[in-house]
Amino acid sequence: MAPVIARIIIFLFSLLIIVLLLAGAAKGEQLLTSKEFIKKELPLDQGNDKLIITEVQEYPKRTFYFDPLVVFDEQDEVSLCGYELTTVDFTGTRIVVSLYAALFDDAPAIINYVRLETLQLTLFDKELSFSDMKKLELYPYTMEIIKNNTLFESLERNNSKASAIIHESSNNYLLNKGKILKEFYMGGYDLHVEFIKGYPIHIPIPQNIKFLNAKIDLIDHCLIELRNNERKTKIPEENLLKEALYRIQ
Repeated sequence: MAPVIARIIIFLFSLLIIVLLLAGAAKGEQLLTSKEFIKKELPLDQGNDKLIITEVQEYPKRTFYFDPLVVFDEQDEVSLCGYELTTVDFTGTRIVVSLYAALFDDAPAIINYVRLETLQLTLFDKELSFSDMKKLELYPYTMEIIKNNTLFESLERNNSKASAIIHESSNNYLLNKGKILKEFYMGGYDLHVEFIKGYPIHIPIPQNIKFLNAKIDLIDHCLIELRNNERKTKIPEENLLKEALYRIQ
């Protein structure tokens, strides 16, 4: 009987150690600051495992992938948060749509942007990386994102002469914990890009089956840091020194 009791005690002791280790790990995760969490999660999903090959019956066939956008400035503060959609068809036409909230040095407040970039690969060689392939810049006129039969986001060239179009959005991407950014990341909408005036190309964007909750948490923390950075830029330097002194005392 004694050996059995000893085994039970050893088993319970081992179980207690495992629980304590798990609790310690969870506590360690909770102690991460927003900035630390962002830097920890940024390497997520680097590679072709994030690629989505559409199964819809459309021509030409396309591939898609969704990426979070996070940028740190020279002071190691978050200056940009958002998501990016990239779609490529077999002809080599590449379309990149980005939605992001940003805080730049010359702006006192966060501004929401929508960006469209398109190009055509003119030389394909499987031995070359994408950056080494020759590319032809394309100059689309307009872009619309339609979700649930409603205009979700839009963009128009106007007088821009650059190949990439960047405009300030009328939407506030920070509202409701970045709801618009997250819906864009989830996919499930129609993209209309007008390369020839009056003839928009319709591209059905599939649901993001590579959807990761970690990337949603990443943007949550990113937006927290972005707001904090905005608050710092609005406080005069003299007040920042007083605030820092107060915290030390």
